[in-house]
Amino acid sequence: MPDTETILALAGLAATAVLWAVERFLPGRKRIGYRVQMDTPIGMNPQDAHSLVQLRLLRQEQEISDATLALLRIENDGSKDIVRQDYQEPLTVEFTGRTVIGVEVPDANPTDLIGMLTRPGAGLRHSGNRLHIPKVPLNTRNHFKLLVLLSGTDEDAAGRGRARTGGEVVVGGFLSGGRIRRNTQRWGPRKPSLALGGLFIVLVGLLGGLLLSTPTPPARAECATGRLTIDGSTAFAPPMQEIARQYQARCPGAAIDVARSGSLSGLANLNRSGRATRSGSPSFLAMSDVPAPSIYGRLQGERVGVILLSLVVNERTGVDNLTLDQVRKIYDGTYTNWQDVGGNDLPIHVVGRDAGSGTRRAFETTVLHRSEPGVVSSYDCTGKDRDERARVTRCEVNSTTGLLDAVDRVAGAVGYAETYAAAKRPHVIAIRLDGHEPDIEWGQQHEYPFWTVEFLYSYGHPADGSLAAKFLTYLNSDTAKNVMRMYKHVPCADDRSLSASVCRP
Repeated sequence: MPDTETILALAGLAATAVLWAVERFLPGRKRIGYRVQMDTPIGMNPQDAHSLVQLRLLRQEQEISDATLALLRIENDGSKDIVRQDYQEPLTVEFTGRTVIGVEVPDANPTDLIGMLTRPGAGLRHSGNRLHIPKVPLNTRNHFKLLVLLSGTDEDAAGRGRARTGGEVVVGGFLSGGRIRRNTQRWGPRKPSLALGGLFIVLVGLLGGLLLSTPTPPARAECATGRLTIDGSTAFAPPMQEIARQYQARCPGAAIDVARSGSLSGLANLNRSGRATRSGSPSFLAMSDVPAPSIYGRLQGERVGVILLSLVVNERTGVDNLTLDQVRKIYDGTYTNWQDVGGNDLPIHVVGRDAGSGTRRAFETTVLHRSEPGVVSSYDCTGKDRDERARVTRCEVNSTTGLLDAVDRVAGAVGYAETYAAAKRPHVIAIRLDGHEPDIEWGQQHEYPFWTVEFLYSYGHPADGSLAAKFLTYLNSDTAKNVMRMYKHVPCADDRSLSASVCRP
């Protein structure tokens, strides 16, 4: 039986924890905080030097009067991940009395947020004194910074030529089940939180001394220990690596290795590992852009999400939109120069994937409606150095990275890749198909044809409580879904975005 001193310590600890939680979390477990880290005029005309020099600030050949620079930090400082659907009204930043001239994203954690915030046509935009921020998912403690160039003066200081600074920056929006607040300190704590936090720490120390013999509390329900191998799709490997990293950070006893041998190779490796296991299911999962062939009768698959794919070209081709008929005639050799489809005078070089690629299978099924011509006429993708008589200049690579490297390097190249990875290449353009482009908001997909369902396969049913079983469950968590959205994938666990026919057999 615990003694009176222990019971009192426990009661004090519980009461302090409840008070702190009410004060800190209950007003909004979903919470976006913001801080104005800098708001200062750009002094281009020193008063003492007016008789000697007049300096002007120009941006895109336009003079900016009374310029100021503001630096904002926006972060998820609540206790729950924030997804796109949580934004009932997107975030806006209002600079009273000033005009927004331009904005940059100098810092973000994770860095992938920068691409999401600056995506052409769907990123940051400004009008008048307002800055409009796109709906971006934010895991707990994720943040980004905005450096904003402004023009305008304070009405009561205009006569003195002093630019408006400080205190006139307000972030608005509406977060379902949460709130948006301005933080005045580094992490935005209020004095009651500091006091309660200090008392909480003292009580924890006291209780630790009293309960040295108390058993260690159980691990998180979603955690398991051991080693797990995940192999397969090169297109889905990047988000899977991040999801695995998040899981390992949450569950220190787990070690997860993510390989990228290609969809069909991953399935073959899983089947081989399963057959070599004397009993049960191996600690091995395979990710595939296509359903497993029927010869692998013991493999069991779960639909994880939808991968958005893009036809990609080198920027020097001079095209950004193709019809499906034009794409098919490029691949069958009817068109051999980009001039044939309204582009520049450059020969067409097709960069294909090897036969084990799930992305290639998706391209053949959804775009070509036939097999991609298998003749490899080029070793380096630049000329017919392997078969001069071939109708199409075509090479093959064994990964998404290899394909994008070739398209980025070869002036007239065309290929296909996962949309998010393609967007990170400076000389690669994702082509619109029949005027349509991929959209992570599934309800807006309409007629865009080039996507595929991502599967995660196990050999038989993983044992309850095993790392493989726990990790499969973790893929339905908000954290995993946010990672997938960050990589422009649509999670199957999000029933509000996907129809039942896409993510169910």
